[in-house]
Amino acid sequence: MDTIKEPCSVLNQEEMCAGDKLAFSRITFIDPCGLKRSWEGVTRKYKSDSNSSIDEVYVIAFHRRLLYRECIILVKHYRPALKNFTIEMPTGRVKDCESAEETALRVLKQHTGYSGVVKTVGPNLAVSPASSNCTMRFLTLVVNGDEPHNRYIRSKQSSDPSRETLLIPVEELLEKLREFTEANYLVDSRIDAFAIGLVMGNTSRKMKVQSGGFAFNK
Repeated sequence: MDTIKEPCSVLNQEEMCAGDKLAFSRITFIDPCGLKRSWEGVTRKYKSDSNSSIDEVYVIAFHRRLLYRECIILVKHYRPALKNFTIEMPTGRVKDCESAEETALRVLKQHTGYSGVVKTVGPNLAVSPASSNCTMRFLTLVVNGDEPHNRYIRSKQSSDPSRETLLIPVEELLEKLREFTEANYLVDSRIDAFAIGLVMGNTSRKMKVQSGGFAFNK
C-alpha cells in the first residue's frame, strides 16, 4: 500500500549523556506540518545510518527431530534493566561487516549451542520507535536435532546461571508462556505476539465464514 510521506527534516542531534554503547539524545526536527519539535530518547552510538543499518536480529528457531514434536528454541535470560529473568528468542547485535544471516547463526550458536539453517529473512523493522532508533530483523532458522552436533546440547550447556535454553513444543507455546508469566518471569512481547499469531492462524484455518459470523468446521 502506497503512503504519502510529507517532508520532514532533522535540524540537530544533541548527545546529552552517553555510555559505551548507548546515548541519551535530543533531536530537533521539522514535523510534517512544518512545526519545529524535539524528541528525546536512546540512540545507538555505533549506528552509522539511522535509516538503513540493522542493529539486531531476532531468531525464531524451530527444533525438529524424527518422531518428536517440533519445538521453538527460547532462552531464559537475566536482564539487569528489568531486574528479572525474561523468556525470549535468541537475539543479538549485528557486528560490523556481518550479514543478518551470519548474525543469526552466530547468536543461535552462542546462546543455545545449536547450529541451524536460515530459512527466511524479514524486513528491517523498528524495535521501539517512540523511545529508540534501534532497528531489527526477524529470521527463521531450522535446527536438525538428529544431526550429531545438535544432540545432547542441553546437557553440554555452560554453567552460566543467567541463561538457559528452553525447548517449547510449538502447539503449546502460548500456554507455556502464560505459565512463565504466572511464575513471575517476564515474557518478551515479540515472542508473545508470535505465539498469539500461531493460535489465531490455527483457529482461522478451522473456521468458515457464515452469514451470522464464524463457526468452527467439524
